[in-house]
Amino acid sequence: MKKPHAVRTAIGTVVSSALVITALAACAPQGSGDAPSDGPVEILIGNRPAATEQARRDYFDQEVKAFTAEHPDITVTVTEDGWDPQTFSARLAAGDLPTVVGVPFTEIRGLIARGQVAEVGDAAKQAGLTDLLNPQLASMVTGPDDKLYGVPTSAYAMGLVYNRALFTAAGLDPAQPPTTWDEVRTASATIAKTTGRYGFAQVTKDNQGGWVLGAQIASRGGSLVDDDGKKATFDSPAGADALTLLKDMRWTDESLSPNGLMGAQDLAQAFGAGQVGMFVLQSDAYQPLTELLGFPPADFGFAAMPTVKAGEAPVTLSGGNIDIVSPDATEPQKRAALEWIRFHHFGKFENEDTARAAAQVLADQGTAVAIPGLPVVTAEIYERYLGWISEINNVPVANFRPYLDRVAEQEVRSEPPTSGQDIYAVLDPVVQAVITDQNADIKALLADANARVQSVLGR
Repeated sequence: MKKPHAVRTAIGTVVSSALVITALAACAPQGSGDAPSDGPVEILIGNRPAATEQARRDYFDQEVKAFTAEHPDITVTVTEDGWDPQTFSARLAAGDLPTVVGVPFTEIRGLIARGQVAEVGDAAKQAGLTDLLNPQLASMVTGPDDKLYGVPTSAYAMGLVYNRALFTAAGLDPAQPPTTWDEVRTASATIAKTTGRYGFAQVTKDNQGGWVLGAQIASRGGSLVDDDGKKATFDSPAGADALTLLKDMRWTDESLSPNGLMGAQDLAQAFGAGQVGMFVLQSDAYQPLTELLGFPPADFGFAAMPTVKAGEAPVTLSGGNIDIVSPDATEPQKRAALEWIRFHHFGKFENEDTARAAAQVLADQGTAVAIPGLPVVTAEIYERYLGWISEINNVPVANFRPYLDRVAEQEVRSEPPTSGQDIYAVLDPVVQAVITDQNADIKALLADANARVQSVLGR
């Protein structure tokens, strides 16, 4: 596992030969069919894969060719340019942005507030995208005016990763993982007592300690900052409860790993070796664990984020990519851009042949085909997609059922809109202190960290 921003996007389609790329393009879905013709229009599409990723670049280029063949009135130029917070405003002022470019979830609220992104609701509707989108994610790209300002194209959601084999060894049912934090504590203690392994582990450094703590706080109804990102809010009952649970598992139950400087690689190795029963991260952890560390796929389990009370809807922290359209785009360019977004990112969810062809490429390479997570489409469309590729998918989808069964009901929240990494860096030592110091004063730790983050937000 890598640092947060390196692992938070869904695994892209990787192709191994020009023949496969051509086959996939031949299976590309037809467009919405009812979008009005605007006559000749030109758009510039960003985020073309770099030359160092030749297979992905070839696939992208073939997609562009297939798209323009289907839309002869649309002329497409491509560029490798993507999101760069250091140059975005200057390029916008110079009129030098791609028509379509991907940005992180964390940026969209600021872009909307500053008028730096086009409103695309009508274009999305005409392209046939509106009814496809996961409404939880669509709400994250909806402005205060109730208009749409982007299209989520990949997303992750935090959840509970667990070792099904350790659950079985401890007498726990791997098909019924914990759904509340109290149940997590009980299961952790049971695993430690019956197997001699740690029931739970927590990353604590490289900004990931603060990131995961933020997800745990959110799952309790709290937050790291307010909606505007201007006020630190984690010195709260939710913050104290999240840290108290870690402290209790570490010092009272002795079921939490005592490694107070645990990085993502340390956690992956411990879990991969069967030394840890549970931890919080996103479902994409499946791939490095199984493909790089040899963890048995059948032993990997993933469940929704635990809640405070039984029966509550899970709250998950999410991130990923949003495709936005330049605010300088004309209405015809907006419609062309949204047609491209649907064609390129949503084809496999609409066309069974496209879904199966793309899945077969990954299966032939021996890499994970479809790791269940937070879908960018509705839960119903996602389940249909998983059904289309069920005979090809090499990922044990049944092991993700405790998550998938709650996808539609969970509440999705974004990471802090500003200074996220700075906030996480301040919180890392707080998590470390709770794990390494039995007498750690949680109230004092939170108050001090909250004040430090507030000074960062006030710069």
